[in-house]
Amino acid sequence: MYKELVVIFFVTAVTARPQKHEKPNGTPNYAPNEFELEQNRAARYEFSSSIEDNINDLSHQREEVREGLNVKGSYSYSDGYYQRTVFYEADDKGYRVTKTEVTPLEGGPNIDLMGTASVNNNAHGRTVAYRVQSVPVPGPVPKVITEA
Repeated sequence: MYKELVVIFFVTAVTARPQKHEKPNGTPNYAPNEFELEQNRAARYEFSSSIEDNINDLSHQREEVREGLNVKGSYSYSDGYYQRTVFYEADDKGYRVTKTEVTPLEGGPNIDLMGTASVNNNAHGRTVAYRVQSVPVPGPVPKVITEA
């Protein structure tokens, strides 16, 4: 009985080991075919989006432009304590962060339970924008049960 358990344990341990997902010479498993490369070289887009949440004192912005195999962009967010911005680019050499900025914000988050949040998105020359207003929701109302 114990020998069988030991054998089962070792078989399980050997088969559960991490599997390599690269070819032995270190090249990636996937190489795009010529059709995919042609599509990627022809790809063009530009978009941006932003969220200004004055209810929870949060913000988020993103911009990106693609010209063929080259992508450049940035994203930024704040949590009420810091504004963080990351600039990046990607091409046939991979994804790279080119610059980061961190700016301290004064006083921490400023919560406004009656505040607004604005959202703007721009893609393909079209803009979608909207704003929401916070409305207080009353808390639970206690129910008193009296027995007669």
